[in-house]
Amino acid sequence: PRVVREISRQLGKTIDLVLQGTEVELDKGVIERLADPLTHLIRNACDHGIESPAARLKAGKQAMGTVKLIALHEGSLIHVIVEDDGGGIDPAKVGRKAVERGLLAEEERVSMTASRLQSLILRPGFSTAEVVTDLSGRGVGLDVVQSNIEAIGGSLQIESELGHGTKFHLRLPLTLAIIPCLVVEAGEHRLCVPQRDIKELVLLDGTAKARLEMG
Repeated sequence: PRVVREISRQLGKTIDLVLQGTEVELDKGVIERLADPLTHLIRNACDHGIESPAARLKAGKQAMGTVKLIALHEGSLIHVIVEDDGGGIDPAKVGRKAVERGLLAEEERVSMTASRLQSLILRPGFSTAEVVTDLSGRGVGLDVVQSNIEAIGGSLQIESELGHGTKFHLRLPLTLAIIPCLVVEAGEHRLCVPQRDIKELVLLDGTAKARLEMG
């Protein structure tokens, strides 16, 4: 709340912060390493996401913007959502900036879907900010947030609709002490593959069916 109040005052915006799932519990180690990425995402939503009151009124919205921080259980993970009702991520603008910065060839930009173009904001050093301020264009972008989330075994995904807002989906382990794994035997060795990294299991014969855990 304090971060949102300070940014609102700095930018001349009116922003309401809504908290949901405050009863959800996380391992202390996860919370400590989540603090900085979460603060960055909240600042990003207030700065880049929420438009000025005049722009919102012109777009037929209420002058006050809304940022939601939602936490909920999702199986063995915690799903954290940072959502704003702002202008959304313009895939065309992101694509043009990526080409200008040499991160993408023009031929690639033309063939990419809107969601893939939007995900380019996770590239190192990428920013669409036209003016460098204390909040934007500092060279520390969402790539750092993604790296920090992945370092604790989590993942970051973006969902955005132009003109309607953006959601950042963070999926995090409940604890850093226990990692659910698939145990694989290879010769005399037993290997543990984290379940979060498994995309698909293929059963080659029917002998092991009873020993497979579905989840």
